[in-house]
Amino acid sequence: MDYELLGTTAVKRRIALCDGLLSYISERDKEPIWDGHIYVYPKGSSRNIELIDRVPVQIKGRKNTKENAVIFKLKAKVSHLKHFSNSGGVIYFVGAVTDAGDTTIYYNSLLPYDLHKILLKVEKQKTKTIELSVLPDDNNAIKQIFMAFINDRRRQATQIVWTMEQAREAVRGGASITFHIQPKEPCADHSDLMKEATTQSFYFYIKTKYGVEFPFGKVEKGHSIISRQLIDLPVLVNGVKYYDTVSHGYENGQAFIFVGHALKLPISEKGETVQKHTFEYTLTGTLTERIVDSNFILALSNSSEVAIGDAISFDLSLNNPTETSDLRRMNEDFIRIKAALDYFGVSTDLEISKLTDSDYRNINDLIRASNGNTVSFVEKDLPSVFFFNMSVGNICVRILAKRERNSEEYILHNAFRDEAHVRFELVYTDGDRLSIEPWSLFIHMKADDFLCSNMDYDIVFRSLSAMKPSDRSRIIDLPESPNTSVNNMLLEVISAYDSQKIKDERLLQFAESIAEMIMSEEPITVINKMQIVKRRRSLTNDEIATLVNLRNSSEVDIIKCATAILLDDVEEAKKLLESLSDEKRKAITDYPIYKLMN
Repeated sequence: MDYELLGTTAVKRRIALCDGLLSYISERDKEPIWDGHIYVYPKGSSRNIELIDRVPVQIKGRKNTKENAVIFKLKAKVSHLKHFSNSGGVIYFVGAVTDAGDTTIYYNSLLPYDLHKILLKVEKQKTKTIELSVLPDDNNAIKQIFMAFINDRRRQATQIVWTMEQAREAVRGGASITFHIQPKEPCADHSDLMKEATTQSFYFYIKTKYGVEFPFGKVEKGHSIISRQLIDLPVLVNGVKYYDTVSHGYENGQAFIFVGHALKLPISEKGETVQKHTFEYTLTGTLTERIVDSNFILALSNSSEVAIGDAISFDLSLNNPTETSDLRRMNEDFIRIKAALDYFGVSTDLEISKLTDSDYRNINDLIRASNGNTVSFVEKDLPSVFFFNMSVGNICVRILAKRERNSEEYILHNAFRDEAHVRFELVYTDGDRLSIEPWSLFIHMKADDFLCSNMDYDIVFRSLSAMKPSDRSRIIDLPESPNTSVNNMLLEVISAYDSQKIKDERLLQFAESIAEMIMSEEPITVINKMQIVKRRRSLTNDEIATLVNLRNSSEVDIIKCATAILLDDVEEAKKLLESLSDEKRKAITDYPIYKLMN
């Protein structure tokens, strides 16, 4: 049996049934590398003047050894794949023929993005295995494959594929993320477009300010794809509201109403809800979202009457007492965790899905402490009062630990529960004493401390504001922390901001407020204020003039170098850095201002 001829003929015949597709295919691989092209025309036309484009294709006939398989694996020559990549892509077809003569057609649309991924780790391989999916049995869907190929080939004309990290950096720099849906038929409304988006593969692009698009990701057909539209309709159970909104959308072409993060209800194509439905649920999302969802589902266990707005109502059945009991215990645990995090002032919502055993042990300590119980530490000889940071999943809690009298147990408090003032007494070697009161313990915080999830900007600012102006400008050298001062604390805040992948503008605003509080005629306070401003926006002409005057009037090379960096005079800054001693150079390179060199 000539599988090659039978398979190729079946593919050509199937394409011939599609309005607007004309095939020009060489028989038995007579053309080098490519087998031919499919010419794409508007519906109902084959006039060359209306030709949309032509698509290169590679067609193979093969014996079908696995009937009803949804994937067909084919070995392709690496040399051919490289040519396809350089020329903008190709669509592979395989006509898989059984011994009985039945043929299943498989395809894979390979654009520069796909070929880049396939060829990424070629090494010395001569062939690569590519996977093909069953060709849809719908003329419009087949035409859509070619139209999507044509449009995405134009977008990927640069043949440049970005990594996920490059995409993130571009978005931080002002670029946008786009994707494009190629409908099989003209969409009547946005709901049709939402449905289409869940039934086909598509690429993610970064669109630069110049309008150029670079692919960096792809959603494959067959994966779970969901599109949703938020609707301002309250959800009530027995008259009690649990949500202010619901979502209408699609998952892999099926219409649903999504309630919270745990429940999705199928609806008919006419938009009517299924009136009686035994549902399954999965608790996902953050701690707060799981509390709301579990409260809602527990309410359903007592009353199945659900209303969405004024127009939709239906019955849901949750008739599993064991499952309800387990959910109630889980809900109580969630609420206990939330109460403990609230006690410690945590504002960030806890991600539950990836908690480790260590995280749960820390959660247990937080719950015990929030209920007034003491905790113990493995370490010995700890001070009676100290601050530390406790990590739980995606959050970090800054804690004040105070030892119980005549005990090795500690009581834990929110580190930001008060303004943390102490009397700070310095004893000099000659016996003189200097008493500073109030002195804020927040001055001793490091960059990571300012990233804690219970960070309270108002408390810290009030604590510093209560200090005497002369004490806020004071520098104290301590054995464990030299150059302790409000100004150095400010640099730690800036370093914390610089370390964030997703910038928290509150942190930079807090830094600017501190800079204004300690502003003086000292050059260093001016420089630190300007480097904060420069992270938010371009400097004004007046600010530039201030820095120019500062650079011209100063005789300190470190000040001259810092102002050159702020003025974007990179070459001058480099020269000044090279002229500094190693110790003085570290006063630039070890501090946040050096980040602005880049």
